[in-house]
Formats: sequence, structure tokens, C-alpha cells
Amino acid sequence: MALRLSLASVANPPSQSMRPPSVAMALPPLSAVDQGNAMRHSDLRERLLARLRATGHRAAALGIDLGTTKSCMAYADFDPDTGTLRCECVRFPQPDGGLRAAVPSAVAIDAGRTYFGAEALAKRGQRGFLPERNLFCESKNEIGLRYTYARAPAGFGNAGDIAAQLMRHLHAAAALPVVREAGSPRVITVPASFHAAQRRATLEAGERGFELAPGQGQVQLLDEPYAAFIDLMLRAPQRAASLLQAGRTLMVFDFGGGTCDVAIFQLEARPNDLLGARLLGTSRYHRLGGGDIDRAIVHDVLIPALLEENGLKPWEVSWHEKRRHLEPALLATAEHLKIALSVDASALAVADSLALDVQIDGVVRRLTLSDPSLDAEHFDDLLAPFLDPLAPPEAGGEYVQRSSIFSPVTQAMGLADLAPGDLDGILLCGSSALLPQVQQALAQEFPDTELVLLGDAEELQGAVARGAALQALAVQVFGEPLIAPVCSSELSLRVSIGQVPLLRAGDAVPAASAAPIRLRPPHEDLDEGIDLAVEIVADGKRLVGRRLWHLPAPVFEDDPLALNWRIDENQCIELTLQRADDPDSPAFVHRFDAPITHRDMGQLVRCRMLERMQAIREDQVPRADLGHAFEQIAQDCGELGEYEKGLHFIRLAVQEQGDTLNLLNMGGIYREKVGDTDGAQASYERAASGWTASRFNLARLHYNAGRHAEALQAVDAAIAEREDRRAYRCLRGDILAALGRDNEARLVRQDAIGGHLALAELDDFELGWLESTAAKLKQEETRNNIRAERQRRTQQARPVTRQGELPVFVGQALRDPAEEV
Repeated sequence: MALRLSLASVANPPSQSMRPPSVAMALPPLSAVDQGNAMRHSDLRERLLARLRATGHRAAALGIDLGTTKSCMAYADFDPDTGTLRCECVRFPQPDGGLRAAVPSAVAIDAGRTYFGAEALAKRGQRGFLPERNLFCESKNEIGLRYTYARAPAGFGNAGDIAAQLMRHLHAAAALPVVREAGSPRVITVPASFHAAQRRATLEAGERGFELAPGQGQVQLLDEPYAAFIDLMLRAPQRAASLLQAGRTLMVFDFGGGTCDVAIFQLEARPNDLLGARLLGTSRYHRLGGGDIDRAIVHDVLIPALLEENGLKPWEVSWHEKRRHLEPALLATAEHLKIALSVDASALAVADSLALDVQIDGVVRRLTLSDPSLDAEHFDDLLAPFLDPLAPPEAGGEYVQRSSIFSPVTQAMGLADLAPGDLDGILLCGSSALLPQVQQALAQEFPDTELVLLGDAEELQGAVARGAALQALAVQVFGEPLIAPVCSSELSLRVSIGQVPLLRAGDAVPAASAAPIRLRPPHEDLDEGIDLAVEIVADGKRLVGRRLWHLPAPVFEDDPLALNWRIDENQCIELTLQRADDPDSPAFVHRFDAPITHRDMGQLVRCRMLERMQAIREDQVPRADLGHAFEQIAQDCGELGEYEKGLHFIRLAVQEQGDTLNLLNMGGIYREKVGDTDGAQASYERAASGWTASRFNLARLHYNAGRHAEALQAVDAAIAEREDRRAYRCLRGDILAALGRDNEARLVRQDAIGGHLALAELDDFELGWLESTAAKLKQEETRNNIRAERQRRTQQARPVTRQGELPVFVGQALRDPAEEV
């Protein structure tokens, strides 16, 4: 995984197994390097080495890819005597005696000893090791959130602590002298979509992990897609030459073990040989990675086979037992089967037999799985939800996140307002991008776009760390990064008569207002005061930040107001607004914590659920509100498809507030999802007397079980109460068709989708049923319209009604924002 650079040209490496030259080439004289403005971006390697040679000093720097499932550390080392730059990932010893660059991002504690990497990961599934207590995996997804590991020992209490422990271990375990000699800054990579709290937590974890003084700039951050692109520019400039031109639009598709990160950006020329990267759109999906493919194999293939072989029903083994013990114990077998089929798709993948201790009704039983296996056809079926170009943004279950890789792709493309043909290239990163099915799916969706994939699994895993090390070296030696951040969008302040520009797309960040923007209230109010709406708009149309400032009475129309703004290198913007003639009056100060032009889609529910659980653990929820809090968590579980976990919280809610109709109906849905149809029917029947939705659900349950007469009776009762629900008539048509009454079924279905279909006004539940009915009637135009509406909802935010009143613009000092620092 070494990278040796020289000013002499290097042949283009092969696309699947790139190997560096064993001997570095000598540098030509500095004068031979073209230093004009016409230099191509692909000359970055030559320019970097020329500037390093001009310094005449040895320099070494570290880069860290703190990954969700695996982490890497790389160093960049320039030797002035030989004129070579070596950039290489540190290879760490493994329990099997080998050396590997990628270290599992796992920490475990046992009897006062701390285990890291593969040794910690081996504790998964062992009794006595519990997540968030003495076993920590994939903690990166929780860094910067208001969520703690309440039962963990001191020093392991949150995701930031775990990150610090991991980086401290990596630094200590690296035996190479160059790692000890490396100077500051250390550069740690983060997803482009990380908001400010996540970035701060990562930065602080790095300072603690490397034992550096806080706030001194000795640790810096770099967005992961930029690090991957730096690595590409330095490793394979000839292959990347067509992409390394100003104005080209590029996508970095990073499909790793635990997440799928997509970033779209354009390269722009900057002063002093720097490149500017203008981020156009980004999206990050937690729990969408190779690990979720492994989990799909575990829960769709291995656990069902295990239960069947031992004569058990799915619900006889609890959610807790499956999630905490069976899944961890079977993941290694699942990964083995996946890798085997990725290498030879025509083979039947098999693994060694297993014996597992499982707790059932309080008794531990030993279960055996004598023939773990997976064939290519079943593997393709498992992969289908992950590769569906029209999949919803959140799908799956409590065990497996089955969102499609095209969900973050589509959302990033929508944010950038791009069509597939607008992309000039896609750089594939992450070990899961090596799956042939993933590459084929991307090629089908982007037939005219160049896909770039360089290296095997280990080389891909090291790309981001190597790019970070090179960035760190440039900052250390030149005081400048290789890729500099620029503002992604034109930012404006919305006022009563339009918008006031703050910063242009492509302007350097950080930046700040040179002088206050002068505003005034829209009218006077001597009694109650005014709620002033402070709104930031991107590209003239997209609202990216809104807050209210209450101006206490008395308010006069000519009261002068002064607004100052500042945007940091992470594109987080801070506003300060106050009465200009009264500097001692309370000011409005607000920092928009998420990067102002980025989005992290599809994670709000998961974060909300974690924070609610945290509030309950810390006794912040009054006893009278506990039942409602448990019910809300159960609803969140349903949104995420985590039904067995949801049933656990429904039981807790029932203990606090009794069997409400909503809890009974929700419990019926969740029991049906986990296969407990008898329990589901009992719940629906109890709720049906006062809840129309439960009548419908009961009808659907009877229909799915083949009890069509009972289903028709239940759905007719539901329709009698809610004639406006088109979905109820769709189900009635299905039941009539199952009874052989085809003419009646066709008429009912036509009635369900007939008339004026105001698709934008229908909820997702109705749209799903209508799309299915349109398909059965072969009404393709209607079906396509419904699918387009469902797709639109995955890309666009819902409109929000404005609160407060916009200020009136008076004036501002005129100055080029690019000069503001």
C-alpha cells in the first residue's frame, strides 16, 4: 500500500490491483516543472514534490480514517536526500499472525483489560459482553449526539471517548519510527455530511487520543471524499486526468462496512496552486454498508436455518437474544459466505458447522447449524433491496437496514439539482464497492459516466487515510491544504423585499461580514413586541436556516438593527443580530449547527429515538409522561422497521398507561410483522370496536391468511366508517378477486383509483395501495404518476409555514466577500 512519488512520470496503474514501484525515481531539476497558470490539476503530484524539494527539509505527517467499522492510519514522509515522498498505511499485527492496515473500530473491556480491533470484535456474541456496556462497535454513528453509554466504565461513556481510545491505540501500536516523528497537524477524516457537533466531537477525540493541547490546531479535519480524491490524484493522475479539470462534476461513492456516503462536488482553481472543492450535494446513510449485507444473510438465511434445524418458531427466540447473541456470533460466517460468492458467483458458498448457546424462556439451550450455506440466486435476492434504484429512503428491520445505495445517491443528486448525465465521473471507495453487483447497478444507472475503482479491498480501505496524510503534510510544510474548502452555494439573508447576498458560491471559507448589515423592524409594536424571522437562503430558493428573534416592546419602525455573520471552514454559519443603538441590549446569537449547504438525510428518527432513550435513562422524563415516551419510542421503532424492539417498548407503555386503542393496533401491526399472526389477530379484534384502522388491518390479516369471507366482512365494516379511504377499496378489490368475483373486483379497483387523484394530498399509505392497484389494472400512466410522486417525496423537504415577520433591509457596506476573513 505504499505510495512513492517523483516528478518523473509513472505508468498508469491497473484498475483492480495497483502496486507501487519498488524503487523511487530521481527528481528532475525544479526548472523542468511547469509552474504556469495553464497547469492541469493532474500535475498536482509534480507541483507537490517540487515545492517539497524546494524546502530542503524532511517532513512527516499522519492521516487517520476513523471509519464506522474499520479504521486506518497512514503517514506521508518526504526524504530530501532521495527526493521521494512515501505515503503508506501503517500495517498492524493481527491475532492470526498477519499484518493488515484496516483495524476493526471495536473496543472491548474484560477484567480490567481493554481489547482493540480484531481482538475486541471476537468478543461479539460471547456471554458477558454487552453493547454499550463493555463492547463498543460502530460508535462513529453516535459521535456528537446527546447520547451516552450509561453503563460503561469511566473513559468509555460516549462515542467520543471510544474514538479517543481507538486513536490512542492506533498511535501506540504503530511500531514505525516515522509515526513517532510525525509532526502536526494530524488530519482526521469525517463524512462530508457531518454537522458541527459531530465535527467538534471528532476533533476533541483526536486531541485526547494523541494527547495534544486542545484548540491549538494540532488536529484538523478533512472531508472523506476530498481525502479519497487526493489519493487518486497522487496515485493515478493519468487515469484521473479526464476528471481533474476545472468545472468537472464528480461523485465520490463511498460504500464501506457500516455506511454509504455520497458526495458530489466540482473542482475549482485557487491561488497558490491550490484546488477548491465546491460541494454540491451530500448524503450519508448509517447502517447501510457491507455489514448490513452480512446482517441480511444472518437474519434471512442463517437464523431461519438454525431455528428450523432445532424445531423453533421465529418468535420463540426473543429480539434481545437474536440481536445481542445470535447475530454477533453468526456475522463472521455471513461475511465468509458473502466474500465467497463475490469471488465466484456460480458457486455454492458453504461454511463450517456451528454450535451456539441460546436462551429460550429463561433456559439456555445449545442449538446447532450443521450446514451454513448460501447460493448465488439467494444472494442476488438478498442484494435486490440494497440495489433498488426506486427504493424508499428508509427500509428494513431492527436487524438489517435495507435501504438502497441509490437512496443517498438520489438525495445527493436532488440536492445538487443534477441528472445522471450531468456527472463526469464517479470515484468508488470502500470495500463494499468491490461487489460486482454494486458496480453493475451503478453502471446501469449512469451509463455515460466514467466509473473509477483503483485497487483491491485493502488498497481501497487505505485511500482515505493516505489522502488525509498528504493533506496533513501540505499543511505542515506549506501552511496550506492541497484541497481548500469553498462555499458550496450562494448564501443570502431573506428580507421583506427580497434577499441580501452574504457569500457567493466558490468563495473561500472561513469568511465573515466586513461590516454589519443594517435592518429595521417591519412596523412598530408598543405593547407585545415583534417576532422577527431570521432566514438564510441558498442559491436564491432553498431555505437552509430559520430562527425567530423576539424583539421586546416597545418596537419602533425606525429602530436600527445590525446583523453580523460568520461562516467557518465546515460551512456552519453564525448570526449575531442586535439593536444598533443599544449595544447593551440582549442580542440574538445563533449558530446553525448543521453545515448550511449539506444534508444528512434519513437519520432524524434514529437520533430522536436515541435521545429519548437517553432522557428516560437520566430520569429527565416525569413518571406521568413515561407511558407516552415509551409509545413514541415504539413508533420510532416502527418507522425504522424494528418491530420486535418496538414490541418491547409497547409492553413498557402498556405498563404505564394501559391497553389504549393505539397501542393495541400498533402491537397488532408489529406482531404481524414478526410472524405472530395469532397475537396480531387478537390485538386487532380488541381494537376494532373503536378504531377503523384496526378493522382494515384485521381484514388484511384475514386476506393474507386465506380467510377471504372474514376479510370481506371486516373490510366492509371499515369502508362503512371511512368511505374516503381509497386504500380500503383497493383491499376490497383484492379480496373479491381472491373469491373469484373478478368483475366486481375490477369495478371496485377502478372506483378506488378513479376520479381526480390529488396525489400530493394523499399520504404514503394510500399511495402504496393505489400503485399496487394501478399495476393490477395495467394502468401504467397512473402507476408511473404515483411512483413519480413517491420518488419526489424522497428528495424534497416538506414546505414549512413561516412564523414571524421578515426584517426590512436598510443597507450594508459593499465589499467583495472573497476578501472577508
